[in-house]
Amino acid sequence: MSFYVEFSFPAHIALFERFLDQSRRIVEEIERRLLNVQGRRDFPFGNSHAIEQLLSSCFFDSTPRELAGLKEQLSSAHRADGFEAVQQDSGAHDFDPAQLVTVAHSYWTSSRWPGRNGRIAYAETIYSVFLVKQLQYLCLRVWDDGHTCATAHLREIQDLLVRLNGLTGAGMFLRTAPWLLQTALGPLTRFLQPYFTIADHISRSFEDAERLDIHRAGALLAGGHLRSQLCYRARESHQSIDHLDVLSVTRNSNSMDVALLVRDLVPLLEAYKDACAAGDNDHRWTLSNAILQGLSADPELLLTRLDVLGPATMIEDVFIEHRDGRAAYTTFANSHLDVLSKYRALICALAVQLKEDAVGLEPSRSVYTPFGIVYGFCADILSNITIARLLSQETFGVTLEDMFSGGGALENKLARARQWEALPRHGPDRARFEHSTEWAATIFSRLTTALDARASHGDALNASDLHRARMFVVQEGHTADSAPGIPAQEHCVTSDLRRALATGSTAFPRSQILSDRKEGRFLASIECEGKWFAVSKVLLTTHICQGKDAVIADVPAAVIDIVQLTCAEFVEICSKSA
Repeated sequence: MSFYVEFSFPAHIALFERFLDQSRRIVEEIERRLLNVQGRRDFPFGNSHAIEQLLSSCFFDSTPRELAGLKEQLSSAHRADGFEAVQQDSGAHDFDPAQLVTVAHSYWTSSRWPGRNGRIAYAETIYSVFLVKQLQYLCLRVWDDGHTCATAHLREIQDLLVRLNGLTGAGMFLRTAPWLLQTALGPLTRFLQPYFTIADHISRSFEDAERLDIHRAGALLAGGHLRSQLCYRARESHQSIDHLDVLSVTRNSNSMDVALLVRDLVPLLEAYKDACAAGDNDHRWTLSNAILQGLSADPELLLTRLDVLGPATMIEDVFIEHRDGRAAYTTFANSHLDVLSKYRALICALAVQLKEDAVGLEPSRSVYTPFGIVYGFCADILSNITIARLLSQETFGVTLEDMFSGGGALENKLARARQWEALPRHGPDRARFEHSTEWAATIFSRLTTALDARASHGDALNASDLHRARMFVVQEGHTADSAPGIPAQEHCVTSDLRRALATGSTAFPRSQILSDRKEGRFLASIECEGKWFAVSKVLLTTHICQGKDAVIADVPAAVIDIVQLTCAEFVEICSKSA
């Protein structure tokens, strides 16, 4: 989808420049209208939409007519591109300035309401948050004038960010536009296809240096996010991070994240290969740091079981279409398969060098390591920066990017991490941020073990020493007697209760199946006569990765068509008549 109103990138640059020129006036308006409100009965406390409108008016009320029409155009364009936010009890994990105003109200009410100087200081923070959020949106418009304009547009955004950081001093959130672009993709949304559209834009835009910086930010953020989800899931279930239940649930929720991570890793690996050949050790180190943090998200899939990586990252709702009554790959799927092929070749060829470089990242050697951080979503870290400023804590000059670097002033990063750990929690059991050397050691051990396996198995897709398992699929109306695997019928789900009872499939409500399908949690699914049937990706972890052949039966022919595309590496069709 594309925005239906003609979009002017230069006009938005002019708008942001005006906001920067008018910073003092806007900050004072924010303080007067949103923060100096103690005891006011007419103020919409807790009403995020009303606060959002008040905040927006602080920026736009005195804007010239030719720029005033740009109000909300960026957010509207973002929604029109398909980025429809998911609203959950915990929010969509968005970096929301209106919500951060509400946080201040709550904190001041429970402690003490600050004087004007304190309110002005926090108004400056909210001013920065608002502009960072708008710059995130603007980053996703850099190719609207064509891919050849993207580099110039991104550099214009970088100039605006430098100006903003010059106003806010040590309290800045981010330093670079590539990180703005990647953090813009952080919030949860209802649909997955827009992310692959953006990935395609990135692959066809920018000069090499900018594109590589974008991919580096993507790999670092994806690695951190996926490690965090694994940690949270293991704690909630009171299991180890390698327990099959933990792996199954996290992988089922992260198909898109890993697919996009692979797209970021391929150009990084290509550049890493060149740096190794050229003896450019500084560039090699920068690249290996990002690559290894990305690989740590799921070393088994990304290093050991390259035969399972493809099926695990196939997003049926995005990658499969039906033409002339048969399942076929979409252009997104063909692009993904090409990336997977490149990734497999590169990771097999470079595993030995990466194993060598991993030695320098061993967590016990540093007081702070990115492998030890747990935080949830990148917006949570940005919110931590805001709340720390609300509490007037020392910033140490540390930005979002710095927390993912294993170099520099590590003591300052550790001090920042300890500050965030002490912030008021999201809930009774989850800190806003954690840094644990024990967690880092666990993650690093999994990574190096997988690197060893990959380095010793060359280009074999399965580097695990386990049997390369197959999935035997028996079409409905045929017998499964000749299939040699372990029954895995519970991993077939259906909205047809009678079918579930008759075959041992798992009964799911239609709404749950549709939701899981959009999240990429199925290898295949189909609706027939108002009833849904699907095959869960869970069996990849519980059976295929364990070297166990799996058998599923009573599978509709239309589902088999899809499975042969999504699981081409290991699917076998059984067609013996009943």
